[in-house]
Amino acid sequence: MNLAALSIKRPFFISCIIILMLAAGYGAMFRLPVDLYPSVTFPIVTVTTPYPGAGPSEMETQVSKQLEDELSSLSGIKTIRSINKEGISTVIAEFTLETDVKYAEQQVRDRVGTARGKLPNEVKEPIIRRVDPGDQPVLVISLAANLSDSKLFDFADDTVRPYIEQVKQVGLVEVLGGRKREIKVALDREKLKRYEVPATLVASRIAAAGQNIPAGKVGQRKSETIFRTLGEFRTIQRIESVIVNFVGNDVPIRVGQLGTVSDGLEDEKSKAFVNGEKSIYLMVYRQSGANTIAVVDGVKARVERLQKDLVNDPTKPRLQVVRDQSKAIRANVDDVRESIIIGIALTIIVVFFFLGNVRSTVITGLALPNCLLGAFILMAASGFTLNVMTLLALSLAVGLLIDDAIVVRENIFRHMEMGKKPIEAALEGTQEVTLAVVATTLTVIAVFGPIAFLQGVAGQFFKEFGLVVCFTMMISLFDALTIAPMLSAYFAGSMHKKTKKNAVTAALDKGLAVFETFQSFLDRTYMKILHYTLDQPLVILGSSILIFAFSLFLFTKVPKTFLAAQDTGEFTISLDMPPGTSIDAMTEMTLEVDKVVRANKEVKNSVVTVGNRDGEPNVADFFVELVPARSRTMNTSQFKDRVREQLAGFTAANPKVKDVDLLGVGRPFNFNIIGPDLDILQAYAQKVYGKLKTDPALKDADISYRPGKPEFQVVVDDNRAERLGVSSANVGRELRVEVEGATPAVYREQGREY
Repeated sequence: MNLAALSIKRPFFISCIIILMLAAGYGAMFRLPVDLYPSVTFPIVTVTTPYPGAGPSEMETQVSKQLEDELSSLSGIKTIRSINKEGISTVIAEFTLETDVKYAEQQVRDRVGTARGKLPNEVKEPIIRRVDPGDQPVLVISLAANLSDSKLFDFADDTVRPYIEQVKQVGLVEVLGGRKREIKVALDREKLKRYEVPATLVASRIAAAGQNIPAGKVGQRKSETIFRTLGEFRTIQRIESVIVNFVGNDVPIRVGQLGTVSDGLEDEKSKAFVNGEKSIYLMVYRQSGANTIAVVDGVKARVERLQKDLVNDPTKPRLQVVRDQSKAIRANVDDVRESIIIGIALTIIVVFFFLGNVRSTVITGLALPNCLLGAFILMAASGFTLNVMTLLALSLAVGLLIDDAIVVRENIFRHMEMGKKPIEAALEGTQEVTLAVVATTLTVIAVFGPIAFLQGVAGQFFKEFGLVVCFTMMISLFDALTIAPMLSAYFAGSMHKKTKKNAVTAALDKGLAVFETFQSFLDRTYMKILHYTLDQPLVILGSSILIFAFSLFLFTKVPKTFLAAQDTGEFTISLDMPPGTSIDAMTEMTLEVDKVVRANKEVKNSVVTVGNRDGEPNVADFFVELVPARSRTMNTSQFKDRVREQLAGFTAANPKVKDVDLLGVGRPFNFNIIGPDLDILQAYAQKVYGKLKTDPALKDADISYRPGKPEFQVVVDDNRAERLGVSSANVGRELRVEVEGATPAVYREQGREY
């Protein structure tokens, strides 16, 4: 028994299946995660290793080279490169697309653990991450209050951050831009010299004295006693009283005699400003696979509730959402949804005018919700999200879904016009076109199915697009062979039964009559064109060849890009001054640029960060949000061009105006020059850069090479060092403690460590 016969003879069974499918699809529609783009995995793993105080050359030879040697033998490795800056090394391992990035990350983690013993002792723990476009903050919240820097940081870290982290599917909240409290021991070099005490000894004594050590437990017949030695620092005086050495074996030398202990702030590494006002940022990250819109809505509701609770606080805390990644997602998703709704409405109208029957239109139109909701079930089962690509597939499928149902319904309608009963007409009419409907559906699947198996990053983008089209077409075929004949058999009614006339039916009949006249005109016109094409085959064939050739020519003139520029009303600006620029000088330059940008009436918010996570004080980043499109006379791209002209005078800051990088892939075009000699590389790179920056097709061309910071080099005299019983390593460690500083212990107060 075929599907059509089964649906006609078992209508209750088919109806139950349809009702269950619609209910499941409706539930899946609201449970599908919503994102801007499909989940894309780049097979790249980075290893970031901090080494405070080390120069780029030391980072390259002592850190990056050791890690590269360990990682180079990994299976599936494609390229390894490193970026070496002052105090930080970043090794980038790129694997082949066939490599499982999670497995690759674990292999990198194991190899880095093996190489850890070859790195200098002062190197901090390497941070291993795989490149994930979703690993970006979905929300940035600014915090300002009438508090000192240290108290504002503590308030953000102790009160606001844990409160936001309680929101469902929030993975991490990071505090950026504040200054944490720090206990500083400033040693007097003259006193160190007088008492012949090295700074490294002071650091080691403080470290030994400032710890709580569990000593174990002693068991008795009816009880156990735990022993601990308490040495952690809880007061400034306790640090000052730490004994460093003895003079003459009986006079103690304490830390307070060698310098001063003060309660201050850590060195400022970054600053944050919102519209010129100094603030602290809370960067909110979502959990992997979480619904971005749901996370943003939950965090916003929590922030509003917290702001209401703090309205009477004397310090007047002010929380403001300054960057919202869900805005672009909502705009794109809503736009595609609107297109789908308009497409459905137009499709139903066209079907009605061509079939000229309300019941036939209803039977045919039901294919749309059946197929779309059914597709949501398969999308949820496949782990897809509602994004631009899947919604684009659904909007494209709207015009294809109804084809199968129209073919079946029209043939059944023809049999009913021949005088057959609805059930007989439905059965025979469906059987006649079954092969044609199956062939049509499989043809569409044959076109879009291979798209789901494209290779590379583009393949990851279009996988969901191709499969969603296939999902909807398969359900469309099922609908055409079951639901359409069943409804035609029991809902279509009789062709010879006269319906009562009323105002609505009269208006519909009049509209159908007008459309019938228009359709007759189209038929006559088409017949004339058809006769001409048959009479003039050479003219038609030659014209087709010319049009095809001209189309190929036009294809070469069409701009090509992975993602077209969008008028999102958001963009970024980056600044970088010469290495060695202090954070105060960078802040001064950044605020001047900020004033120029905010002077434009189109700017709604300017969110500025001076310094970065790598500790570079000579860089700054802007996030600029424009007023809504209806309130400005130019789009985002035009406004960016205006800002470029306005910032042309700030050559010392090297301003770059860029799009918001939602995919985390950086610039769209990169040119790498590789070689063993840095001087030769620099010479060639400057020549290439000179050509690229004058190319009219490129904007904001830049070169990654930066000259080093001013450096003071200490060369140890080996002969004198040997006579004095010291080594260059001893000298280096001593200077490191005196210049870079050391963190030998922590200071605890009210459960917090400083």
